[in-house]
Amino acid sequence: MPRHILFACLLLASPAAAQTYAPAPAGQQPRVMMCELTDQSGTGWVPDFLMVTRQIAGLHTGRIEVYDPILQQLVRRPVQAVITADTRDSRSYGWALAGVRNQSGQFAQRLDYRLTVRKSDGTAQMVVTAQGYDNQMRGQGRCMSPSE
Repeated sequence: MPRHILFACLLLASPAAAQTYAPAPAGQQPRVMMCELTDQSGTGWVPDFLMVTRQIAGLHTGRIEVYDPILQQLVRRPVQAVITADTRDSRSYGWALAGVRNQSGQFAQRLDYRLTVRKSDGTAQMVVTAQGYDNQMRGQGRCMSPSE
């Protein structure tokens, strides 16, 4: 099954999404960017797929949210992201997760995520930093809008 269909199924399967979903009126649909990434760290904290949305109308105009299988498992909803850098060549998004534990039982007070996407070709780099640890987890891949 293609990843974008699998991810759509994850979204629809989420109990929170099922209870709060209401289609936006035509012309008010959020802008969507989907990314496929390879976890170069092997830790599992770099998602293999994520979706970034930006509201373009309504009460939350400009709000950016991310959603991926890690968030689906841990918090069961999208989380807000912010633009941390925006240059002529690339744009970076940042968000964080608090109080997480990996499958080995290691605890991190906070994980900081940063996704940087090149505007020319959608090439993406992700860096995940665990508070209190020296190493950084990295991933790379590509982001695109569904219309591409």
